[in-house]
Amino acid sequence: MATIWNHNSCQAAFAGTHIIEDKQIDTLGSAGWFAQENFLDSSLCESLVADLKLRQKSGAMKQAGIGRGGGHIHAGDIRTDQTYWLSGESPAQATCLALMNELRRQLNQTLYLGLDFYEAHYAAYQAGGFYKKHLDSFKGKRNRIVSTVLYLTPGWQERDQGHLVLYDAIDHDREIGRVLPRQGTLVCFLSEDIPHEVLPPTRERVSIAGWFRERGSDIINL
Repeated sequence: MATIWNHNSCQAAFAGTHIIEDKQIDTLGSAGWFAQENFLDSSLCESLVADLKLRQKSGAMKQAGIGRGGGHIHAGDIRTDQTYWLSGESPAQATCLALMNELRRQLNQTLYLGLDFYEAHYAAYQAGGFYKKHLDSFKGKRNRIVSTVLYLTPGWQERDQGHLVLYDAIDHDREIGRVLPRQGTLVCFLSEDIPHEVLPPTRERVSIAGWFRERGSDIINL
């Protein structure tokens, strides 16, 4: 079950910081997505990877599923990642969540999206893992408004594969973007509009998947 990170309890470290260029946010509004390399610095990525590894070692990472409520099931033919919901329990998690809270503020300021809070989990794909094409939110439900991915694995090369592939909001078979999961890269896209998939990597691929939401929207585990 998701642990909701309430923006009122975020650290103030990034308050008032202009953390992303307005042209990127404008691209989110016009094209439905954008990617920015080096959004996270390497030291924070390393701390987050170390935190994730602790969750793996303790057995806290769990096989991800699809669906909501009583319909939530494990479906290994659709997705194979293991996840752990972030709650700010470690300094690395708290710093990352505070940074994303500032992004939430900037998105609201520029696009007037009414985003109230952010939820996120670690995602670990082993070599050969995948997540087939899907949407993060049901159309018109506004369960999730803006989806984010933060890539953490160091030294990622083209030969490692594991791309995130994004598809057109109207023609779900037309590819509009392909992002190599290089450490520190941020991807944002509109949750209801942009189908996407994770292609199989050749080695372990770790990231943080997150969603900006409205207060009062139903929790949905996808």
